[in-house]
Amino acid sequence: MFGVRVVFFASVLFSVAASGTAEASVAGRVVQVAPWKSQSPQKPAPPPGAPDREPEAEPDEAQEQAADWREMGTRDPLLEKRARKNIEVAEFYARQKNFRASINRLTEIYEVYPQFTRFDRILFLLGKYHLGQRRLLEDEAKRLRKQGQSDEGQRKADEARTYDAEARRYFSELLERFPESELVKDARRELERLPSLASPLPPF
Repeated sequence: MFGVRVVFFASVLFSVAASGTAEASVAGRVVQVAPWKSQSPQKPAPPPGAPDREPEAEPDEAQEQAADWREMGTRDPLLEKRARKNIEVAEFYARQKNFRASINRLTEIYEVYPQFTRFDRILFLLGKYHLGQRRLLEDEAKRLRKQGQSDEGQRKADEARTYDAEARRYFSELLERFPESELVKDARRELERLPSLASPLPPF
């Protein structure tokens, strides 16, 4: 009896090894036998007319250009969009007479992205909003003086003069860097209203 079993199992192993199948018949039933090796899955055949190999992806030229915009002096599309959004926000704050917030928004563009397409507009708005903050400080200085707070009123007046100086600086930079801008006339007009310019205006 023992010999019959050995012969039976030997025949089963031989059939699996020879054929590579994972099935054996025992007493009319099919018994699943684990394969000796795991076979790698076959890739599905490509449809008729498809190329044998997938084309290699070409490098994204837009990303390459955006990566080196600082070195090459080119314009970054993401920063262009961000700068325009900052202008919209700055103008919104200015309508609320929150000129400090407007200046902060525009200063971010001034310092981070000098290649902006409308950098002349950034300079003009910075000058304009510095003048707006100066007027607010002057009004505050007058109110404090009327209330008998002379020292505090003088402090506000001194602070207002610093905004005058900043406005003059941005308007002058606009005239020097962008003499062909349509904002030149308005910038010169604002400069002429400022008292005691330290240096003459650039030629028109």
